[in-house]
Amino acid sequence: MEKTQANKDNGKYLFNVDILVESDTNGRALEKLLHILNSADIQDYLVKEGIQLGQRIQTIMRESIGKQSALPNIDSVPRSETKPEASISKTTKKISISEAAHQPIWEQFQGFKERNSLIRLTIVKAMGIKLSIPCRILNVDQDNGNVSVYHVDERQVYLFKINEIDDYSAS
Repeated sequence: MEKTQANKDNGKYLFNVDILVESDTNGRALEKLLHILNSADIQDYLVKEGIQLGQRIQTIMRESIGKQSALPNIDSVPRSETKPEASISKTTKKISISEAAHQPIWEQFQGFKERNSLIRLTIVKAMGIKLSIPCRILNVDQDNGNVSVYHVDERQVYLFKINEIDDYSAS
């Protein structure tokens, strides 16, 4: 009898926490977090914002690469100075062209995320398998080309590349 009385006296408490999850991308970290929250004894939660960490590490990596290319090599001083610049400019041109082609889509996805809109994505997976998913956009990672979505029917989080998305429509 005391046990049922103790259960009735249990209150509901709200906590505001910052949680650090390690993963290779921001979208995958969010997916891990939502999986943990869905499997725990948590009745409700709200993910307000996801901060992408690791930008300091990326800055240090760029500086170290710059220092390595700045060191003179006895055999190939002229070659080492011209090749990295050419390869960097080629890769930035490829990235900027693909970003420019998908920019309106990224902006629409960001708007869907901010409005918490229900949309339907048509996804083309390997071997031509098509999936139609009613979902809400959780995160848009334009740098890596990823979109994290919450499947409203299955209550799961999925991470898709932008080139896997065949079509989308807002309700």
